[in-house]
Parts: sequence; C-alpha cells; structure tokens
Amino acid sequence: MEKFEAEREIKKEEDVSLSSQMEKQQDVTSENVETEVQSENLKKGLFSRLKEKRKKKKEESLKEVEEELANEDKEKVNEKLDEVEAKANKKNSKKQKIISILLLIFNIALVIALLLWNILGDGEFTPLRSLTIYPLPFMIYLLLIALTILCDVVGAWRMIYKKTRRSRWPLAFKSMATLRYYDSVIPLSGGEAMAVQYLRSRDVPGSTALSIPVAKFIFQQFTWIIISLFCIIFSQFTSDFYNYVTYTGIIGFVLAAGSLFVIMFLSLSKGIGKKVVSWVLKLLCKMKILKNYDKQYEKVWKFVEDYQNIMREYSKSGWDVLLQLFLHAARYIITYSMPFFVYCIFMGFPTTGAADLYGVFFISSSLIELSSSFIPLPGGSGMNEISFSVIFSQFLEGQTFWALLLWRFATYYVLLLQGLAVIAYDTIYGNRKYEWIKKKMELQEESQIFKKTQIDNFRAERDKRRKKEKSKKLVNK
Repeated sequence: MEKFEAEREIKKEEDVSLSSQMEKQQDVTSENVETEVQSENLKKGLFSRLKEKRKKKKEESLKEVEEELANEDKEKVNEKLDEVEAKANKKNSKKQKIISILLLIFNIALVIALLLWNILGDGEFTPLRSLTIYPLPFMIYLLLIALTILCDVVGAWRMIYKKTRRSRWPLAFKSMATLRYYDSVIPLSGGEAMAVQYLRSRDVPGSTALSIPVAKFIFQQFTWIIISLFCIIFSQFTSDFYNYVTYTGIIGFVLAAGSLFVIMFLSLSKGIGKKVVSWVLKLLCKMKILKNYDKQYEKVWKFVEDYQNIMREYSKSGWDVLLQLFLHAARYIITYSMPFFVYCIFMGFPTTGAADLYGVFFISSSLIELSSSFIPLPGGSGMNEISFSVIFSQFLEGQTFWALLLWRFATYYVLLLQGLAVIAYDTIYGNRKYEWIKKKMELQEESQIFKKTQIDNFRAERDKRRKKEKSKKLVNK
C-alpha cells in the first residue's frame, strides 16, 4: 500500500510538472506570436496601415447599409417598384415609340423650316462654306459639353456609392444617359422611371434605385429655381430683356417655384396640406381637367413622402447636399454660358465689353429655358429655337442658324445621341457582358468561401497535430 501511494504521488508530481511545462511553452509561443505581429506592424508602411483602416471603415459602413436595407419596409418598396415598372412599360410601348418618332421628325422638320426661313428670308444668311470658325472657342465649347456630362455622372456616382458602398462609374454614366434621353424624348413625363428600371437591372437595391432619380430631380429643381431667380432679377435692370421671352420666362419661373413651394409646404404641414390638396384635386376633377380623384391624391402624397424621406436621409450628410447642389449649379452655369461661346466660335472673343455681353447671353439663355419649361414638347422644341433666333439674331446676324444648331446640339441633341448610344451598346453587347460579369463574381465569391473554409479546416487540423506532437515530446523528456 505504501509503495502504491508513493507511486501515485510521483505520478501526480509528474503530471503537475508536465502541465506547468506546457503552460510555459504556450506562454512562450504566444509571446513569440505577439512579437512577430509587432515586428510585422513595424515593417508595414504608412500607406498600408491607412489602407487597413480604410478597409475597416468600409466594412463598418457596409454593415450600416445592410442594416438600413434590412429595416426598410419591403412591401412599400415593392409597391413603388411595381408602379415604376408599369410606367416604364408604358414608355416602351409601341404607341409611345411612335409618338417619340413623330416628335423627332417634328424636330428635324422644325430645323429644316428654320434653315429655309433664314435662306429665303429678308435677313442676312451666311452659307456654310463662308463661315469663319475660331478654334479656341470651339475647343472650349466641346469641353463645356464634356463638363455637363461629367457633372451628371459625378452626382449619380456619389449617390450610388453612398447607398451601396460600391464605386460604379459606368453605371452612373449609363443611368444618367438613360434619364436624360427619356427626359428629352418624352414631354413632361421625365426619365425617372426608366432610370429606376435601369438601376434595378444592374442589381442596385430597390429603395436606392427609387431614391436616386427623385433626389436628383429635387436638387436640380432647387438649383434651377435659385439661378433663375437671380437671372430674372438682373433682367429687370436693363431694357435689353423687355420682350416676350422675359414674360414667358417669368410665367415658367412662377409655375416651377410654385410647385416646389407647394411640395415643401405639404411636407411641413400635413394637416392643412391634405385639406388644400383634397380641395384643389376635387375642383380640378369637377372641371374635368383631372380624372380619378383617389389615384391623383395618392400620387401627390407619395411624391411628398419621397421628398420627406430624401430630405431626412440627406440631412444626415451636409457634405453630400453641398456636393449635389454644387454639381447641379455648375451644370446650369455651364449650360447658360454655352450661347456666349457659340457666339465666340463665329465672331471671336470680344475685345471690349466681354463681361456685359456674357451677362446678356447668360440671362437670355436662362429665360429661354424658363419659357420652354411649361411647353408640352420634348426639349421645349419650337419655343427654344424661336426664342434663340429672336434674341440672338441681333448679335449673330447671318450666322444665327449655325449658332442655333451648335447650341441645340450642346443642350439637346447630345443627350439624344448619348442615350441612343447606351441603348444600342446594351442591346448589342452590354447586357450580355453584365450577365457574364455577374456570374463570374458569383463564382469568385463561391470559390473564396470554399477556399476560406478549406484553410480554416487545415489550420484547425494542424493546430491539433502540433499540440499532440508537443505533448508527446514533453512526455518523452
């Protein structure tokens, strides 16, 4: 018995010593790992550390976006998407396509009529072969066209990135080209529905796809009304603007500013707003101007809710609001500057009074857009051409028609061309390419997950094997 107890005590002592040795070994290995990590961190440069921080922030923001998407009312989003899809299908219907073709023919016929009027009229007309083109203003003109497109693309890119945390420049360009194209082709209907449908086709979440075109429209309206207000005020200080374009411009401004004021009023005071909307819609339905009171009432309040949601969302990020307002303001300033540089293409830069002349062209261009804003024709066709000819013929004389063509190309035809280019590219190649990229990304994701699980399993087995080997070595010692 004494021998048995002595052997038992010896075994206990051996077990205690073995466990203490293993603990020491583990402490040594952990210390070695820590020292290795510290040495690796020291070896890493400043840029790699910043890259890691940026990666962590991106992961955190992605989690926030995922939480926002999870908390959204999916039923409401799906209802809105169904409505947008129905609108988009209407715009792609045969009837709408025929109307678009007829309106395009009308546009071409109008340009031909203006050409004949300039050739056969009593005024001066400079033939194409006799024109003098100044290269520097022409280069600036092309640059301004590129900058207007860039303003749209940067604004859309920022909105997509803010909501998805993915940098998608081609999608930003294509969605804005689609929006501008349908805005230009279909009168007073807007391309928002088509832009939403395009964003959805490229796997942008439903709520994001719905909010981007509406947010763009709201920021656009704000900047347009502010710039137009300044132009109308300055136009009252000189007799150069006392013509019919000034008066129609004021009417256009009142209608645009009034609609924005109504939306803001309804979003701030729902109680009084609902009564006012109900009364106005009932009156319009009695006058047979509108049909289906319930549908129109629901439509108004849905837009007001969209406005409230967007303002609530963007109020969290003041820099995004400033960026969007800046980009839209820059776009309008460039657009209204275009007639001056078109003038310089044919006449050269004026040696005296350039600032005054630029101001006249800028304000006149703003008044032309206001005048055509309530005309139910694509791109304000007819009103724009006539207004431009009336206002600028005194400056351009025989080159008025050619200046009109360049101006309309920059403000209207380029939008048609880029929209048609995007539609043609996607039909021929783009849609198939995106499907292939989508499948490739899915396969890559699957392979990465498989690779990660394999590595984790290998590491777990390796750790087990190493522990067994260490314990055997310690026992042998």
